[in-house]
Amino acid sequence: MLGLFRTLIHLGCSLPLMWLTWALVSGDESAFGADPSKELIHFLGYNAIVIFCAMFLLGIFLQWRQLNQYQILRRALGLWVFSYAVLHVSAFLWLELALDVRLFGQELIKRPYLILGSVAFLILAMMAITSLPSLKQRLGKRWFSLHQWSYIALAAAAIHYYWSVKSLTIAPIVVGCVALFILAVRLIKNK
Repeated sequence: MLGLFRTLIHLGCSLPLMWLTWALVSGDESAFGADPSKELIHFLGYNAIVIFCAMFLLGIFLQWRQLNQYQILRRALGLWVFSYAVLHVSAFLWLELALDVRLFGQELIKRPYLILGSVAFLILAMMAITSLPSLKQRLGKRWFSLHQWSYIALAAAAIHYYWSVKSLTIAPIVVGCVALFILAVRLIKNK
């Protein structure tokens, strides 16, 4: 059963990339609106944060239903989150900044939401690297403490998303509410 769920997770998380590949290969110009590079960047970031929220919600559900043997599924979701985040950051650096690292430094000063996005990305990178079985084993109990930073990454990513959209639409509001719910559950659990 675990194998089936893992397959469904990988299939579900790869669907947006399949659609993206189809849209790019087919030359469907309407798929990305008036500013295709910005839409592509937002599309990749949106998928990263949606899967990130799904990872936390799955953990809450599994704990509530006492199905802890399925918590391993969260690892697959976490790696997909990191994959989409890498694509999101890469698209931003390539399409918006033409890979100019100095320009990125200037943009960080002008756009504070980039600082939050960078914090979230660095935490995700740390979590992805330490999810390697050999590092997880070497870190022992410290691994769990290290991965608690994921809650900071979630908060930073949700605020980054809200600020980057620059308009009050339903998606950032829903993501923000879900992130607040996840953080509230965590705070209640810690009491």
